[in-house]
Amino acid sequence: MKALKPAIIDTNVVSTKPTRSAKAEELLKAKTAIDQFLYSCSHSLRGPLKSISGLVNLLRASQDNPDLDPKMVLTSIDKTVKKMESLLNELEQFLANSKKDLTTRAVDSQRVMTLVMGEYLDQLGEKGITFDMSIDASMPLYTDEGRLRVIFSNLIGNAIVFHDAAKQKKEIFVGIKVFNDHAEFEVRDNGIGMPSDVQSKIFDLFFRGSQQSTGCGVGLYIVKEVLDKMGGDIRVFSSPGQGTTFSFTIPNLSTDE
Repeated sequence: MKALKPAIIDTNVVSTKPTRSAKAEELLKAKTAIDQFLYSCSHSLRGPLKSISGLVNLLRASQDNPDLDPKMVLTSIDKTVKKMESLLNELEQFLANSKKDLTTRAVDSQRVMTLVMGEYLDQLGEKGITFDMSIDASMPLYTDEGRLRVIFSNLIGNAIVFHDAAKQKKEIFVGIKVFNDHAEFEVRDNGIGMPSDVQSKIFDLFFRGSQQSTGCGVGLYIVKEVLDKMGGDIRVFSSPGQGTTFSFTIPNLSTDE
């Protein structure tokens, strides 16, 4: 098996008590990011809306055209609506991460994974993907549970989208190790993988690196933004045909910080 090539996106934030000017700069940066994201999303939503409008007109025309199957048109409308819903969910995640402070508390890693995997059980079954995980949590983990769920939800969803249908055995593995001052996480799949030039762009907003992409290219951007807020970092190890591993680290915070 070929060695996977890493791409490192380091989002470490030095933990210092913010000055008033630093806080103002941080707020301005957040506002600018939100404005840019909203502007980009508004353009991304126009495409699906135009598609739905065209499909509705096509559906009306089907009444006079017996060769046009209304069910096929309705299926296309349903897919487009789901794409819009996905983008709106990602918009909600981005805004929540930008506006809300960290909420630190003791987190049950097993519970987090149970909740996240509940979102994907149907898709895993439909595509024949097996899921396994290993959790070493001898130390208590203090972090923002909501943001951790957002990270896992996007990474696992990404692994499902880019599974390799040609492989008889399709797998996703999640590993969690909690230490005194930090926690290490891994999401590994044996999917289609990606070349190094794609790895360097996957955290860019609206980047879609493959024809197999079904979303709007927002999920991994949100992962990076969330990790930036949490003071974490993420690495990507991947090669075409060899699968992909996302490895990320976050601080293990105490409740009195």
